[in-house]
Amino acid sequence: MMCVGILALLGVAVLLGGSMEKSLDSGTFTQLDVQILDSKTLKIEHQGGAPLNFGKSTSIYLQQKGIEYEITPDPPVVLEVANEMTLSLPERIELKDGDSAILLIKNIGSNKIIYKKVLILNS
Repeated sequence: MMCVGILALLGVAVLLGGSMEKSLDSGTFTQLDVQILDSKTLKIEHQGGAPLNFGKSTSIYLQQKGIEYEITPDPPVVLEVANEMTLSLPERIELKDGDSAILLIKNIGSNKIIYKKVLILNS
């Protein structure tokens, strides 16, 4: 019986380990792929979980050099599984070669983090 428990824990560790991106407990499960397209544009691909309603129940933040910027898609966007969106960064934000930033996606009502990823621009 103890072997089954250990094997289950190992299986969970293998499935969740080794990734710098996190899907965090906020009442929803979300799996995303976020990529830097260029110094001013990100691509977000929804790979599983509940739809994300950016601008209504979900917000996007980018932390860079100790400052957190809210990025609001205009118009608001509902991102569903297997869909993707491009996100233009505000004028005051530009990722340069070697820069890093942290992308956070939060549930507006609970202010809990749904998704977090460290982004590094390598041209």
